[in-house]
Amino acid sequence: MPNFCAAPNCTRKSTQSDLAFFRFPRDPARCQKWVENCRRADLEDKTPDQLNKHYRLCAKHFETSMICRTSPYRTVLRDNAIPTIFDLTSHLNNPHSRHRKRIKELSEDEIRTLKQKKIDETSEQEQKHKEINNSNAQNSNTDVGEEQDEDILPLTLEEKENKEYLKSLFEILILMGKQNIPLDGHEADEVPEGLFTPDNFQALLECRINSGEEVLRKRFETTAVNTLFCSKAQQKQMLEICESCIREETLREVRDSHFFSILTDDVVDIAGAEHLPVLVRFVDEAHNLREEFVGFLPYEADAEILAMKFHTTITEKWGLNMEYCRGQAYIVSSGFSSKMKVVASRLLEKYPQAVYTLCSSCALNMWLAKSVPVVGVSVALGTIEEVCSFFHRSPQLLLELDNVISVLFQNNEERGKELKEICHSQWTGRHDAFEVLVDLLQAFVLCLDGINNDTNIRWNNCIAGRAFVLCSAITDFDFVVTIVVLKNVLSFTRAFGKNLQGQTSDVFFAASSLTAVLHALNEVMEDIEVYHREFWFEEATNLATTVDIRMKLPGKFRRAHQGNLDSQLTSESYYKEAVSVPNSGTHDSGTERESLTKAPRSS
Repeated sequence: MPNFCAAPNCTRKSTQSDLAFFRFPRDPARCQKWVENCRRADLEDKTPDQLNKHYRLCAKHFETSMICRTSPYRTVLRDNAIPTIFDLTSHLNNPHSRHRKRIKELSEDEIRTLKQKKIDETSEQEQKHKEINNSNAQNSNTDVGEEQDEDILPLTLEEKENKEYLKSLFEILILMGKQNIPLDGHEADEVPEGLFTPDNFQALLECRINSGEEVLRKRFETTAVNTLFCSKAQQKQMLEICESCIREETLREVRDSHFFSILTDDVVDIAGAEHLPVLVRFVDEAHNLREEFVGFLPYEADAEILAMKFHTTITEKWGLNMEYCRGQAYIVSSGFSSKMKVVASRLLEKYPQAVYTLCSSCALNMWLAKSVPVVGVSVALGTIEEVCSFFHRSPQLLLELDNVISVLFQNNEERGKELKEICHSQWTGRHDAFEVLVDLLQAFVLCLDGINNDTNIRWNNCIAGRAFVLCSAITDFDFVVTIVVLKNVLSFTRAFGKNLQGQTSDVFFAASSLTAVLHALNEVMEDIEVYHREFWFEEATNLATTVDIRMKLPGKFRRAHQGNLDSQLTSESYYKEAVSVPNSGTHDSGTERESLTKAPRSS
């Protein structure tokens, strides 16, 4: 939405100019001076908060000394800045025109008073400048003096050239960011030996030079032949500046809105180290609900240290007031979930209004599955994501899957059509994702196996190799048992989660059904052996038989207990203790695990 200048006889707006636009200040005394100088009668009855929210003045109405550029992309006013440059007469040339901005007419006495006030203010400012210059001459090392000198003294020719040079570099950097182009080019092992290939950033610099960019050409001509136009260190510094500017602008909007929520996404690997992506959710001045990324936080193995650094980064480094935090939502997988619960509890101790809840963008069942600290569940979830990502690599792969589904569901065309539509979406985020996976497992296996063994060589080696790896992963009996248990346990919370994240009426219905959901889960826990033996394991066995998967103990378990396997140990009893009821027996591989059926209750 463009910003319009509130000054009389000024028609500038932000979409037609590169000028900065400034909000009316919230300070009542200073805001009153802005209104008086604007001479807009219709603004006099508005509060400072209303003026700050809805009205702007462009930079043309301020003295140059009142404006500061903190970066190439951020312009701010001094704390005591008052607008003094206005056109109050041009509308008199056309007295019949209609004006949205009504100019307040002043009497001759008021005009004389304003003129005298302006003369006095000018004299006062000149006196202050003299005092500052005298102070700078006596003590050139003072920070205030240096800042004033930099603002008052004009730029030298060399400084102007450096400014234009940096502007060109940042324009290229921003273009690459908007187009999702990496700064680096080919990897070293991809380039033939003896051939030099510049990275993407250097290549775009050369392109601009060849297109007539005189500033870049001049800099290139005065640089050594074997020197890069912009080194890796310079590129890193520019990225840090852009990151800082974007983050500060986002955080300013968050501070203006006061209330916000903290969110995190799954842990990512950056240069061999694990980092936690941190986001904020808030309502901006246009009443839009926004969710913005603000930075990465190095992940700590110790939960208490992670909680301390999390709090320090948000409050001290990013300057957010946690007293205004109204929510916490953390999307993490398996082993990370217990640590993030510690973070949430520590923040809740200090800020009781920062309620810990699930993220609205994630289905409750998927959030519960990711919160279960069982290695087998984490592996299965990763495999599911990879399968979905594989088939979305190209339309040809989806078409191949559609053909297999058509053959398998030729006796139930309606369900086959529904499954095809689901496969073309990001189905791993659905409330019924595990039901969908069980229904499609045979189709996935046949399709992946067909791609890997295609005699017509329609697929390249990369796709065929990936199909082989994924087919091996989903035809493992450990995977089959895990997804069947997940499907059955989370069937109790599927409808509840869908209502919980629906319309207001659905949320009330979900709240009223919570007692019934917990009662059903308690019944499952009391008869867990019956549920596992007669329902879940039998279903997993039948599904494995359908896709020709051999029922056996996991290879890693057999290798770890080679020579010490209990002759009475069966696949059924192993999976009951490893997946359905972890920690209840001695056959677990030593990792402390929580019960999958307890997850919905503890979350």
